[in-house]
Amino acid sequence: MGMGATENATSIVESAAAVEAAVPAGGSYALLQCGEDSEYVRKAYGGYFEVFRALLAEDGEQWRVFRAARGELPSEAEAAGFDGFVISGSCSDAHGYEPWILALVDLLCRLHDAGKRILGVCFGHQILCRALGGRTGRSSKGWDIGVNCIHPTAAAARLFAPLKLPVHMPVIEFHQDEVWELPPYAEVLARSEKTGVEMFRLGDRVMGVQGHPEYSKDILMSIADRLLRRNLILDCQVDVAKASFDVRQPDKDLWKKVCRGFLKGRLQEQQQQQVSVVVL
Repeated sequence: MGMGATENATSIVESAAAVEAAVPAGGSYALLQCGEDSEYVRKAYGGYFEVFRALLAEDGEQWRVFRAARGELPSEAEAAGFDGFVISGSCSDAHGYEPWILALVDLLCRLHDAGKRILGVCFGHQILCRALGGRTGRSSKGWDIGVNCIHPTAAAARLFAPLKLPVHMPVIEFHQDEVWELPPYAEVLARSEKTGVEMFRLGDRVMGVQGHPEYSKDILMSIADRLLRRNLILDCQVDVAKASFDVRQPDKDLWKKVCRGFLKGRLQEQQQQQVSVVVL
């Protein structure tokens, strides 16, 4: 990490003390939105910010959205006031070099150095990996669209022990890029037949999820129909996506517990309490 990033991370830490009194008791979180709202999601849900809030937000918390794809990112003082950050999906490539992507990479490095909790979803999963020293790119297996079962590793079973993870964790997928190489010291939390890194974590404060725990079937199909009209995917791929919902449904309740638990440090607290009980 360069000297500039280290100095900026220090500034974030120092600024946190100044805003601590203003942070609500329930916590304060920011969504870094990396794509524009589709017309369908805007009309049906009020935008992707509300879709993520439905998955992650709880009473007493404050949430704010930053339109990262438009170059809107939190200042150092603003970043210091948040307990955690969520990075959304995007139509852009995480391995791209657009100015806003490079600015996001720099911010994520500083947030990580400052010890902030970060959850990345799809593009967010990939850009988080890139920012922390990993590599991403196109999948050699092509698009993965529809409900897919991912399989937690032993590391995930330990991390999420309070949740007693099942062997199969159905989640909605919509991606053609993937993580090629993990950041140093990161570990895989889940795999699937098509994707080797469905989930990863780096320490106790950074986690990426390749799937879309926030999606519902109608959101997926609205995106698929739009890409189909633009000839970016094939009819057969849309058919496979539709049929996948007849085989299984995404376990949204489980994913809500997984994502909330990690983002808010709840799982680590439960594990510490269990250890304390054993010691006593």
